[in-house]
Amino acid sequence: MSENTHIAVARLRQEGVHEWQSEEGSTDTTNIAAALDAQTEATLALAYEQRTSNLISLWSKPHMTVQDYNGNDMTYSIKPEMTGDLLSEILERLDLG
Repeated sequence: MSENTHIAVARLRQEGVHEWQSEEGSTDTTNIAAALDAQTEATLALAYEQRTSNLISLWSKPHMTVQDYNGNDMTYSIKPEMTGDLLSEILERLDLG
């Protein structure tokens, strides 16, 4: 399974911060450290999930026409042999494969 490691890291670090807080007490420093760490890992976790969403979009529409900054149509296609790899990665990320 290709799991969102940022969620696991966030949980591990929060355990460490909670342990530190129990030793040091709930100070401004320990509270700020906990908040910053949680925010960083949450942002990285969301980026991972956005990547999964992008892979699903790419797999579901292997041929796509979009407009560039000048309004010109541009067509993107993925190679047919890549669709199986994309699906495998998507299924792993969703814990279905």
